[in-house]
Amino acid sequence: MINKDNVLVLMIDFQEKLVGSTGADLEADNANKIIKASNILDIPVIVTEQYPKGLGSTLENIKSSYNSKTRVFEKQAFSALLQEDILNAIQKSSKKQVILFGIELHICVLQTALDLISKGYEVFVVKNASKSRHDEDFNTGLKLLKAKGASILSLEILLFELLKTSKHPNFKEIQALIK
Repeated sequence: MINKDNVLVLMIDFQEKLVGSTGADLEADNANKIIKASNILDIPVIVTEQYPKGLGSTLENIKSSYNSKTRVFEKQAFSALLQEDILNAIQKSSKKQVILFGIELHICVLQTALDLISKGYEVFVVKNASKSRHDEDFNTGLKLLKAKGASILSLEILLFELLKTSKHPNFKEIQALIK
């Protein structure tokens, strides 16, 4: 179970060229909803951009949802944890659970998840906020993630897991994201 007070969000590489090459429009919309929900629920957000000079920056509609606490890091390694500044930001958060999603699932999301798991983090991968260019790679990545101990969720499962009850003070705000 996700503990809202012990979790952070790690969004991987929702950049212009990657979204375009994977056709990840729906997934980008779901990623944006996760960022908005995280802001509402005061969950820390870390964002990566893989080689933005070549792949562009994060989509503007997602960037417009960032708040002053959103941390954005450039990376060139496939696993975000191979970048010392990203690893330090995760460790300094003192959170032990990570909500993870992004592009491409079978490369950067997978390698980041495996490194997080090896360091003792509980990882929740949001499958409909993640994408690969090829379905076979995506499905193989999901199977491997599950086999290695990651929990696989959908956007709605995630949001309602964070709320726990319709009596949550932010229920209507979060519900509005998916209506």
